[in-house]
Amino acid sequence: MGGLTIALAVVAAGLAVLLLVWRRRVKRMTAQIEEFLSKGARPLSYSIREDIFAPLHNAVSELETKLLLTREQLAEESQRVSAMTTDISHQLKTPLSSLRLFCELDDGPHLTGQLSQIERMEKLIYSLLRLERLCADGYSFTFAEHDAADIIKQAWSSLSGLYPGREMTITGSVVVRCDEKWLGEAFLNLLKNACEHTPPDSRITVTLEQTDTTFHCTVEDNGGGVPDKDLRHLFERFYRAEGASQEGTGIGLAIVREVIRRHHGDIRAENTGSGLRMRISMPRMRLSEHA
Repeated sequence: MGGLTIALAVVAAGLAVLLLVWRRRVKRMTAQIEEFLSKGARPLSYSIREDIFAPLHNAVSELETKLLLTREQLAEESQRVSAMTTDISHQLKTPLSSLRLFCELDDGPHLTGQLSQIERMEKLIYSLLRLERLCADGYSFTFAEHDAADIIKQAWSSLSGLYPGREMTITGSVVVRCDEKWLGEAFLNLLKNACEHTPPDSRITVTLEQTDTTFHCTVEDNGGGVPDKDLRHLFERFYRAEGASQEGTGIGLAIVREVIRRHHGDIRAENTGSGLRMRISMPRMRLSEHA
């Protein structure tokens, strides 16, 4: 019995040492993966060890190498699309400016309507090119901590004069790590969409909440909502819900979705008893995280 006890003790000690070694290797691998994902560290080198841990190590190495290649390809494509959109924007501005000038010189009976359509075309082209460049990761996002309520109030201050009679209230105050400029534009488009689909005496309610890991925001109006069949299409470019105004470009909500995605979040639309509710959810990123 004494020999068996000693043997079992030796085996137990060996297993404990082996487990400790594996735990250390897993911990080192986890740290390396985090460095690779968040800071662009080099992929794991290939392991030539003859142990049970080597296949997992090499699978992670191969996965990181493929991901790095995909990153490089996406970066090249992003640069190409960004350059293309800049070129298209430049090429379109000249003929549109000339067309505007000719219309003004002619001063015909339809001058007002012609200039209005030219202006609408300019806005549409500008918005579409910005969306395409945003989708192609052509803009740099600068993340810092900001009060979400302040961003929303600033967005509303530039809209309230254009939509008299409407009121906006904010409940809650949450500090989020975000790009202030782009998140502000997202809220601007959300509030503008709410104003366009509500009567002058309507109220827009914004609610800010947070958990340990997530920031939640809802933008709710009392404009009657949209048909259920339109809900899942609202964030598609050029899509117009039944009865929607024809004044907009049909790009604003698509830009909102892309901005929220760049913040690693999600946005959904739902009807309430009195109107439409836009619900945003974004992770509360740590200081070391960035897009």
